[in-house]
Amino acid sequence: MTNGVALLNPYLKVLVQNQLLNVEIEADLISVLVSEDVAVPGMFELRLVTWDLVKQEMTWVDDKVFDIGNEVEIQMGYEQELKTIMVGEITGLEPEYTQETTPVLVVRGHDLRHRLLRGTQTKSFLKVKDSEIASQIARTRGLTAKVTDSQVKLDYILQHNQTDWEFLNQRAKRIGYEVAVEGKTLYFRPHANTQDKVLTLTYSENIQEFLPRLSTLSQVQELTVKGWSPQQKKEVLGKAGIGKEGGTMGGKVSGTKAVKKAFGNANQTIVNQPISSQAEADRMALGQFQEIAIAYITGEGSCQGNPHIRAGQVIEVLGLGKRFSGLYYIMTTEHYYSREQGYQTSFTVRRNAT
Repeated sequence: MTNGVALLNPYLKVLVQNQLLNVEIEADLISVLVSEDVAVPGMFELRLVTWDLVKQEMTWVDDKVFDIGNEVEIQMGYEQELKTIMVGEITGLEPEYTQETTPVLVVRGHDLRHRLLRGTQTKSFLKVKDSEIASQIARTRGLTAKVTDSQVKLDYILQHNQTDWEFLNQRAKRIGYEVAVEGKTLYFRPHANTQDKVLTLTYSENIQEFLPRLSTLSQVQELTVKGWSPQQKKEVLGKAGIGKEGGTMGGKVSGTKAVKKAFGNANQTIVNQPISSQAEADRMALGQFQEIAIAYITGEGSCQGNPHIRAGQVIEVLGLGKRFSGLYYIMTTEHYYSREQGYQTSFTVRRNAT
């Protein structure tokens, strides 16, 4: 983002079925909200007046433009910097009829992860990796898969009367992965908190509010996954600890190290998840240890609308003192545009070090 962007007028484009809204609908558009989350399907909300004052009749509430299932692309930003924030599908309509105000139509939709929520499945997977399962599920739901190899081949996995979303999200959490979507591409990957920053925000310059929280309570120095291998007929132990946090995000001391120095060792053992091999135990221990580590610092912030702030990206926040300035991984975002209030962005973040 350049400094000049802040001086430009907010800009919005909404496309339905690859067509821009016509001028009449656009004139009645009150506001647009897009919510992203690395943990659950993202959502969008369009609010528009649905009343013709001259003809005294309803307008867009019955228009085919807002038929269920229509694809919606929302672009936000500024005249010289407009980016697609979400591609989703209309999943609900909520008209608001009150005598005090003009009728309003609320159009709701979700990113394409919502397809994974439809219907439960019971099926088995043999001799396959979690990343391969993600690719299979993506294809059956009409999505392109882009997966990070989870490396461990599993003998037998059962999806037991679960939605594809419940099942795939469960598999991801076991190994510290996330299930994300960008347009029509589904990602199955580790948290991308080691990637390069996409922008820098500085307190008192281009960030309106930032509220970080450092908490030591969840931090452990070693995580052990304990299970039983039916093939080898013996106990298997997977371990991960200090030094395996997944980098320090530009900080000097990880939360796990800082907590050990202040309070001594604290270990955690997981015994309630099925494990079939040593490799699976090691992968689970590493993923879940890193999941704990990145929760050392959490926070939320807000700023003038910025289309580069997206869930699953890394940003740098400066001007907070040495302890809290640095890189943060974005977990959720909200992009809100209205004619009255302009364009605003809010977000939540995590960090594993200071």
